[in-house]
Amino acid sequence: MLTNQDIKQQLLSELNKTITEFKEADPSQNHLLQLEKLLEYDFESYKEIVKNEIRGNLKSYWTNHENGINPEQKLDAILFEHYVPDSVNLKAVAYGIIDWSKEAVDNIEIDMGHGYDFAEGFEQVEGLTLDFFNPYVNFYESDENLQLAHCYRLKGTIAIHEAFYELNQTNEFDCINKNDDFYFLLGEHDSFCYAVLSISSARGLV
Repeated sequence: MLTNQDIKQQLLSELNKTITEFKEADPSQNHLLQLEKLLEYDFESYKEIVKNEIRGNLKSYWTNHENGINPEQKLDAILFEHYVPDSVNLKAVAYGIIDWSKEAVDNIEIDMGHGYDFAEGFEQVEGLTLDFFNPYVNFYESDENLQLAHCYRLKGTIAIHEAFYELNQTNEFDCINKNDDFYFLLGEHDSFCYAVLSISSARGLV
């Protein structure tokens, strides 16, 4: 199982690699300026928004049996899924994942395949706001290989990882009925997803 240190290091490595490849592909001046906007984005403020959103959704949706959640089902993961970033105020909806027949996870890029099911009452519920994509939207059509989008996605995923990690340090996710080796995941629809946070009772808060 990935540790959270593994997740952070792999995300940073993938971001640096993606930015290098983007620059080596001879992007337009406009796209280079857009990359600078990404690097200047206020991710510290965004993290606070995400943390407040998580706290609210934990109580109102992800553990709320009055909204149809089955409190007896143990989750293997919570997946946040979003569509392509072609409009502002993009959101990722949340799915509770059960019966996930995952292999040993040692890389942040995870192909979910079809070996899982959705938890009762936990499909397409409130998830995460992905406002860091907003400056990118006007460049979606001209981003032919979606390299710029990938830079945005990775930078945002790192901020989301940090927000989840900070909340986990204060045991905010103890209220989730989960199996050991539990993950939060973030991915685009019909694509791979990234591991955002891992929780293992045997490993503590690493």
